[in-house]
Order: sequence, then C-alpha cells, then structure tokens
Amino acid sequence: MYRTIVVTTCLFIAISCFSLYNSTNAQTPTPTPNGSVGGTVTVKKSGKPVNRARVSLKSKDLNFKDKTTTDNDGKYLFSDLSAGNYTLKVQKQDFKSAKEKIELAEGENEVIDFQMKKETSDNGGNGGY
Repeated sequence: MYRTIVVTTCLFIAISCFSLYNSTNAQTPTPTPNGSVGGTVTVKKSGKPVNRARVSLKSKDLNFKDKTTTDNDGKYLFSDLSAGNYTLKVQKQDFKSAKEKIELAEGENEVIDFQMKKETSDNGGNGGY
C-alpha cells in the first residue's frame, strides 16, 4: 500500500513537471531577427504633421519594395524588415521630396523623421496671369 502511494505520487509529480515544462516552452516567444523603420513627417517651418504623404522603402540588394502613406499625425511604419541597405523616400504634392539611405542591422528599429520644405512656385511675380 505504502509503495503504491509513493509510486503514484512520483508519477504524478513527473507528469506535472513535464506538463509545466512543455507549457512554459510553448509560451516563450521566439526572437525575430527582423527590424523596422518608422518616423514622423512634418512641415519644416511650422512643425505641423504632413498627413497622406507617400513613403516608399526600397532595397535593390534584397529585391524589396514597399510603400505606405502617413497617418493624420504624419507617422509611418515599415515592420518585419530584414537587415540590409534601404532607400527611404517621402513625397507629397506641393512639397519637395526627401530621401534617406539606411543601413539596417539585424533586429534594429530605426526612427527616421523628415521635415519637408514647401515647394515654391516661381510665377514671375504677376500672380500667374
């Protein structure tokens, strides 16, 4: 009788430990080597956010292209990026486009903010008439 209780208790403890080990391992997140590039686009003089600006990210080495637009706060984000060299470009009508080259390391999260200058149109000083 005593022997049955000891064996049953040991078996119960072993099963409990095994179950705890498996559930702990299943919940451990696997680290990802991917990074991100994000930031804010604002008007240079006023600091106001530039919403709906076109933001593109390209890498010839990685054969990668992606694009997005800024939100109402001028923010953009590209995530799940591999390490490598990228070119980031921002465009918006009535603004000069801006470009930045980025070397993204494995798992790096890069913040690139842009301050865009308004495009000046030269109409000869006659109001366009």
